[in-house]
Amino acid sequence: MNSFKHLQKQPSFVYGDAAYLLQYRFTDGEGFPPSYLDFALQVGWGRLCNLFLVYIPALEHADSWPVQSARIKGFMDIFYQEMEYDPFLLEPDGYPGIESALVPFGMSENGEYLAWDSSQRNAANEFPIYVVAARMGGIRYGASNLYDFLAKCTNDQEVKSVLGAGYSKLEPVFEPLRLA
Repeated sequence: MNSFKHLQKQPSFVYGDAAYLLQYRFTDGEGFPPSYLDFALQVGWGRLCNLFLVYIPALEHADSWPVQSARIKGFMDIFYQEMEYDPFLLEPDGYPGIESALVPFGMSENGEYLAWDSSQRNAANEFPIYVVAARMGGIRYGASNLYDFLAKCTNDQEVKSVLGAGYSKLEPVFEPLRLA
């Protein structure tokens, strides 16, 4: 599955700022992961699977990726510093130093954060996706790209490895939202 066209959705109110999406560069000199670019350009801003807010660049809005990513990253940096980088908080799938490489790009309505490991770009130009547990109580590997993340979240068995034992498969739907 290398598309988001299968999502049940209504016409979106806001699509990403295409110029920002194409021009932005991470510290490795490369742009956004291809699956995220597809999501931002095909789907836009809203609620994915009745749970996740995937932030996209959308000018100067409060719910735009540049604003929310920096805000969440600030919370994460303070938390990990105050907790003295306790290795327990990286379980089950994190590794020492991952907390400094995480770049948030989404959030669940249950308090989990979606973040890219910006130090591990793969041959397909994707960053691995990790799920930071609510209250930053652990880090789980999500998927190698946003397509696979969505596929895992909408699968009865795989959703538990990505989000935890308390989750059942999510619906492959998208609800467009107005920006704040």
